Amino acid sequence: MRFTLSADTSCDIFRDELKARGIEYRPLVYTIDDVPNFDELTHDKDFTEFYDKIRAGKMPTTSQINVTEHEEFFEALMQKYGGDVVHITLSSGLSSTYASACLAAETVNAKYSGKVYVVDSLGATIATRHVVDKAQQYRDEGLDAAETTEKLKEFTRHLHTWFMPTDLMHLKRGGRVSGPAAYIGTALKIKPILYINKVGGLSVVDKKIGVAKALAAMTAVFKRDVSDEPQKIYIASADSEYAEELRGKIKEARPDCDVEIGWIGPVIGAHTGCGAVGVSFLSDKERDI
Repeated sequence: MRFTLSADTSCDIFRDELKARGIEYRPLVYTIDDVPNFDELTHDKDFTEFYDKIRAGKMPTTSQINVTEHEEFFEALMQKYGGDVVHITLSSGLSSTYASACLAAETVNAKYSGKVYVVDSLGATIATRHVVDKAQQYRDEGLDAAETTEKLKEFTRHLHTWFMPTDLMHLKRGGRVSGPAAYIGTALKIKPILYINKVGGLSVVDKKIGVAKALAAMTAVFKRDVSDEPQKIYIASADSEYAEELRGKIKEARPDCDVEIGWIGPVIGAHTGCGAVGVSFLSDKERDI
């Protein structure tokens, strides 16, 4: 193994799976009922219980990993393993966690012979999961940390991720849409179509009336943009009743691909609310939004 691979938990891979794959991780933090919680979710029931609290009216909040916490994490990895570290973070377009990790890496790199390379996933949840998967592939193939970091930068630019939030009232409670927009959108059954753009932020690309039209729209852009090469495709689910339907549409379009449903964890789910669903896949073209 040429380097140690680590990530924050925005990748939403079960924590016991990360351990089994030899991937170190630093939990993000979410707060619910005024109690801070490390994002250590490992079982399906952990995720359903989180979304049940949102359905009951709870409004979770999230916080970034600060510089000091990153320094402590990186130093522990250096002392445990030595050598280089490739660390993958939540998108810089969604959080300051990446910037904090970079500042911490500068401090730690000045103290050790090994080097911490911080990779901006330019994504979240299943998109970050794709980046972690690819980083593990490079690690297992014997690439060094510098080579892996450069290849991941190219990989992330070709990773396309589309989402459909369904609970506009949750977005209103969190201050992400206005009250009138939430009430009118809910009454008219408007479903926004979001895209993780080329700087890792969210762009509202379209709005459809009803779930069926929104799922059809995401399937259409998938068919248009997906690479011809067989690949792993992830469906994101915030305990969504539509995840299996979207998976079926994607699998029908590309029966040669492995299509897997993954959870949207509490850090992103705190913002989307229940029911959000999305798809992440590799394209031959770079993100153009």
